[in-house]
Amino acid sequence: MSMTIDAFTHALTERFFDTLTSEYEFSGLSGRPAFLWDMEQRLEDMEEYGIDKQVVSMAPLPFWKGLSDEDALEITRLANDEIQRLADEYPDSIIPVGTVPKVTDDLMAEFERCSDDLDLAGVQIFSNIDGEPLDRPQFEPLFETAERTDTPLWLHPQLHDWYGWASEYMDHRLFGWPFDTTLAMSRLVFGGITRKYDFDLVTHHGGGMVPFFSGRIDTFYETRKQYPENYADTHLPDFDKPPSEHFAEFHADTALGGAVAPHECAHDFFDDTLVFGTDYPFGPDRGRAGIESGLAAVEAMDVDSATRADIRSGNLLSLID
Repeated sequence: MSMTIDAFTHALTERFFDTLTSEYEFSGLSGRPAFLWDMEQRLEDMEEYGIDKQVVSMAPLPFWKGLSDEDALEITRLANDEIQRLADEYPDSIIPVGTVPKVTDDLMAEFERCSDDLDLAGVQIFSNIDGEPLDRPQFEPLFETAERTDTPLWLHPQLHDWYGWASEYMDHRLFGWPFDTTLAMSRLVFGGITRKYDFDLVTHHGGGMVPFFSGRIDTFYETRKQYPENYADTHLPDFDKPPSEHFAEFHADTALGGAVAPHECAHDFFDDTLVFGTDYPFGPDRGRAGIESGLAAVEAMDVDSATRADIRSGNLLSLID
């Protein structure tokens, strides 16, 4: 059987957590989330389920929300150093991905440090930056740097201030995160970022709503182009192909909860840019259920063995090698 790589997992380190809570007064977690830095358990779970490697980024809780640029830089440098340390300690198991949460000159220098000095496999960014969409002009240095350094981006959704009641049943995460991913992808496509800059980007949770609504993307676009007088407040670019094809140039992971139909929908849309991912160690049984159901879903997909091998590792290796 081919190698299996989990393309989207997270970790904390105890040092990072202690620094965050003691020096930056972060209170977004209750108790000590030791499961996020339990490497012994992680390696046992990987061996049990046949995961050869994990792509690991710092757990993207809202650490940076509200921090000054100076504090954000300090905590980001620590996060990236710690992720690299994990990879140095477990080189056969961990593929490290850094994090850059904002766009400043100093943080763009940190991006380059991730790529050049730390030799990380990629950089994690968020679906909005302090509530602003990613196609704002002030964020273009992020994509220029990704292109110039040939560094893949991992896009993680960010909490946003939805309705006040959206958190009562975790809707702000359950549906809000895939929706925020979808908004980010839309802004990058319709805002012209993907045509202006050449970069690779891995989206979480199967690319959010995009695969299911790919037909809606194209028909809405055509409607607005055919009847501009009805949509005077809508600015749309001119594409030389259906806009859904621009969305399909992104990568997407299979962190979809183990249901087979969404896996096949995502594959039908993304094809050879779909990568296996689980969001470990989050979910039931501290992520173990997600590994088991995710692997079973990939095995049950109506694809040939070569395609299945590409989803399990080949597509990701093509991205990072």
